Order: sequence, then C-alpha cells, then structure tokens
Amino acid sequence: MEVPSIDLVTLLLTLFSMAIGVWFVKSGHANLPHRGYLDPAITPTMAILLCGAMFILAGIGGWWGFNHVPEQQSTIVGTAWMIGSSMAAQIPVVLLYAKFRRKCSSRHILPVSVIAFMVFVPLTLAVAGLAHILFARLGLESPTDIGHKTLEQIVHTPWSSATWVVIVCVTIGAGIFEEVMYRGLLLPTFVAVFGGKSVWRAMYATSALFAIMHIGAAQPSAIIGLFILSVGLCWARVKSGGVLAPVLIHIIFNAMNIAFVYSTKI
Repeated sequence: MEVPSIDLVTLLLTLFSMAIGVWFVKSGHANLPHRGYLDPAITPTMAILLCGAMFILAGIGGWWGFNHVPEQQSTIVGTAWMIGSSMAAQIPVVLLYAKFRRKCSSRHILPVSVIAFMVFVPLTLAVAGLAHILFARLGLESPTDIGHKTLEQIVHTPWSSATWVVIVCVTIGAGIFEEVMYRGLLLPTFVAVFGGKSVWRAMYATSALFAIMHIGAAQPSAIIGLFILSVGLCWARVKSGGVLAPVLIHIIFNAMNIAFVYSTKI
C-alpha cells in the first residue's frame, strides 16, 4: 500500500498558515481579554438546559429517523432520515435561542468571518493533512480513506433526493445547529466556568468537546483538524458577539469539503 507524502497543496497550505498566523498574532487579533459572560441574554443555567435539550432531542430524532427505514439504515436514504430527523427535532430549541438573542446584534460579521476563514481554515487543512500523512505512515489510518464517513458515503453513492438532503443537512444544518450548541451555548458557559484573563481556555475546552463529539465519524487526523477549526469558530463568536459569523464559516467550510472530495472522485 502506497504511503502518502507531503504534496504541493499541503506544503503551500502549511507555509501560508505560518505566514498568516504570524500576522494574526502580531496584528493583535489574538488578544481576547476577558470581559465577563459572553451572552447576557442567556444565563449559564439556561444555556446548559438548552444544550441538554438539544442533545436529547437530537438523540430522539436521530433514533426515530434511523428506525423509520430499517431496510435502508446503511444507505444514503437511512443517513438522510437520521440526520434530517435529528435536526428537525432540535428546531424548537434553536428558535428559542433566537428569541432570547433577538435584542443582541452581532458586529463586524463580514470582516470577522473573512479573517477567521483566512487564518483558521488553511491551518485546519494543513494540520489535518500533515496528521493524515503521519498516521498513514504509522499504520493508524488508510492512505485512501476520506476524513469523514458522511463524506465517504456521499461521494460513493449515486445522486438522489436523499443525497441532496444529506448535503443540505451537513452544510446549512450543521452550520446552524452545531454553532448554536457549541459556540452559542457551550462557549459562554465555559467562559463563566473557567474565568481567567481571557476566553482562550474556554475556547480550547469548547473545541476539545467539539472534536471529541466527532470521534467515530471522522478519522483521527480529521479530529485534530476539527479542533483547530473550532478554535477559529470560537474566535469569530467572541469577536463578532454572535453566532452568525461562525455559522457562515462553518457552512462554507463543509460545502467546500464536499465539493473538493467529490471533485477528486469524478
């Protein structure tokens, strides 16, 4: 089995990430002083309750969707029902979150989104790519495996309405529901719990949980990349004051991954 080596794209991403990372730090964008609880519209207790409700409803919805088509559980149709039902079940919590936040506006959404995307997305791809090469050489990952099981299922299944449902769910759906849960509810709660002079510790804790929750669905190298991405999403949440910027980044990142992986299989 051929062991992958560092290709030109990974090398360029690594060099670009190093250069823009230096700019990110020297320009002061990395300075995030602790200024109290991030979301006065939702208390830590309420955030925990809403987050718990999302977990429970997601589980119930996913279980119902998974068992709705028992004969197609391992197909794209089964995945569409499971993910779609899971997200549909969480809609009431997302609407409740939006209601609590209706008087809290975001700021500088576009510039914050651009900076976070330019800094953290190349870094995510570079770190995941280098980790994949290392893990493949150690025999921990297959050189030909796609980073996420859902991506693998999409590119190896003929196009259908179920495929489109899955794509919409893993781009727009994941961008909204995961950002509300992790950056909208958990990050402010971790800020209140950890305290300190900055929010970086809370951002790392949120990102660690975000990455851990993808274990089983993604390769180890992709898990490491997701931690990096989450740090960037947390940064965008803090700098913009809301979840719109991280939602936008998350949707574009997932759509970009689907487009890239699918284009390599044509």
